[in-house]
Amino acid sequence: MDTSKFIRLLSKQIIWLVALSCTAFAGTLSPEFKTLPANRTVDVIVQFHAGASQAVSVGRKLSDLPGAAIYRMTAAQAATAASEFGVRAISPATRPVFGTGNSVPGYDFAPQTIQSGGDDSGWSFLQGFGIGVAVIDSGITPNLDLAGRVVYSENFSSESTTNDNYGHGTHVAGLIAGSGLNSFGFSPSIHGISAGVNLINLKVLDKNGTSTDGQVIAALARAVALKSKYNIKVINLSLGRPIYEVSALDPLCRAVENAWENGIAVIVAAGNEGRLNSAGTQGYGTIASPANDPLAITVGAMNTESTSTRSDDKMTTYSSKGPTLIEHTMKPDLVAPGNKLFAVLSPGSTLAGMPQAVLFPAHDPNYMVLSGTSMAAAVTSGAAAAILQRHDLTPDQLKALLMKSAYKLPRATYTVAVTDPTTHATSSYTLSNDMFTVGAGYLDLGNALQNADERDYIIPASQNAASPVAIFHPTGNSGKGTVTIQNYSTVWGSSGSTVWGSGGSTVWGSGGSTVWGSGGSTVWGSSTVWGSSTVWGSSTVWGSSTVWGSSTVWGSSTVWGSSTVWGSNTSSPTGDSAPFGSVWALDGSTVWGSSTVWGSSTVWGSSTVWGSILGGDPDSGSTD
Repeated sequence: MDTSKFIRLLSKQIIWLVALSCTAFAGTLSPEFKTLPANRTVDVIVQFHAGASQAVSVGRKLSDLPGAAIYRMTAAQAATAASEFGVRAISPATRPVFGTGNSVPGYDFAPQTIQSGGDDSGWSFLQGFGIGVAVIDSGITPNLDLAGRVVYSENFSSESTTNDNYGHGTHVAGLIAGSGLNSFGFSPSIHGISAGVNLINLKVLDKNGTSTDGQVIAALARAVALKSKYNIKVINLSLGRPIYEVSALDPLCRAVENAWENGIAVIVAAGNEGRLNSAGTQGYGTIASPANDPLAITVGAMNTESTSTRSDDKMTTYSSKGPTLIEHTMKPDLVAPGNKLFAVLSPGSTLAGMPQAVLFPAHDPNYMVLSGTSMAAAVTSGAAAAILQRHDLTPDQLKALLMKSAYKLPRATYTVAVTDPTTHATSSYTLSNDMFTVGAGYLDLGNALQNADERDYIIPASQNAASPVAIFHPTGNSGKGTVTIQNYSTVWGSSGSTVWGSGGSTVWGSGGSTVWGSGGSTVWGSSTVWGSSTVWGSSTVWGSSTVWGSSTVWGSSTVWGSSTVWGSNTSSPTGDSAPFGSVWALDGSTVWGSSTVWGSSTVWGSSTVWGSILGGDPDSGSTD
């Protein structure tokens, strides 16, 4: 072979390999940097590829995180660092994170509702005994109902104490583990779901209920580090913030997945933006981060109507709905009691001092009434601890069990009137028990405990329970169409077209009413979502000019530009070994590539549905 020809070929191969490696290791700079002055100094989270050097050449390192580090640098230096070999993504460390969660008290009966019996016959002080639950929130103030339950406390917030100055974390802890000792003599007593658990208090929210990405990620890392010492099996995250990028690049989501892959189930509040209609979506597409992560157990809020029976329960109007922004992941995963729940009061806290605060009893309060998906997540965390006390399950097995055993709400549409306690103005909201609102159904701890050993309720330990992706298939320009799930390979079950087991063993029942069934992989039966009518009634959500249509939803400029989101030839969303490959494996095809579901127009523009802050927290506003 001619030597000069060989050298030219070898040079081409080297150039190609270098280009390929640079592409594989090219870092992503989050969109916020586009509007920052080049000389603006910011604290950033630098995420690194596995096996790469955990350092960049610019800025000053402030602290280490799992697979990442916090640096202080200018916006211009951030752009430079993003191009360095081994850098996966760079985003602000100071993105604000908020806690996600009144009227005359009527006890909520949340523990009784989820145990199916309508009473406390299935509850004991030892429920959840020995299981560690990390509460990453606003701290926990000592209280008789929580005596002996808080085994570790650490502060990551801007304050100097692990006590709860906001009033949120103590309430969440009470829902998870309150013993009810302060309610001795009450009928019924006011207690949490699993009074036997050990609480790990990791404070990130300040007295105003705010935190940052960096603080929350550090707390998540600490929970992983303490896992063995305190048998931490559950992390409760009753907090969130807007979505800025795909979950695979979101540092909050990455931290959640790190905990998940270390054997800790992460239960996250869906968010409280269900009333938001600024984009004409009737509250759909408002799931927060990290609730958008496909692995996390994302929980929406139900209203028990202050009874112990489920027959009169309804969805809350404020509970955020799916699908998630950008990826359109099917969320929430399930719903749980979250409206007007009684739990432990933190005296002198911000929430307790608000004019609309409901304290109980009025003469000598030990409890406070709060509403929100924060509360629903806490109830679910308590239920998870009760299950894990009796059954050794992986986080994915737990998620599958909770969703499979959930009480299947009827497919109904109804109107809920809400009166603001401050203005006394009444607003009406129309709700539907669809999969983007209620997920797989209503938390049923009794059913989960009863069936935790049944084959149809438990997936193999080697499989994952990542939430699937929803795809809308329009019929012409009418706004009508079908919604299917992205089901290239099974999540669990033996059939190649099922997600939740074989045959009629589906999430929502059998036959034509299945959600994840095999009949064409449709969501609501054999052909369309709501039969021959539009997807969500006469005012379509996914019509010709809304979420899935021909024009943009959030503005005119694209987030990703003209290039594809995941690339043209990937085998997973990140292009490397994704933690949920069995769901996302695409056999070489793109997810949102140049031939997209959405056509040639953009999906998400320059402005977001969230505005400048997460906003609506029912804790401090009207409730259902």
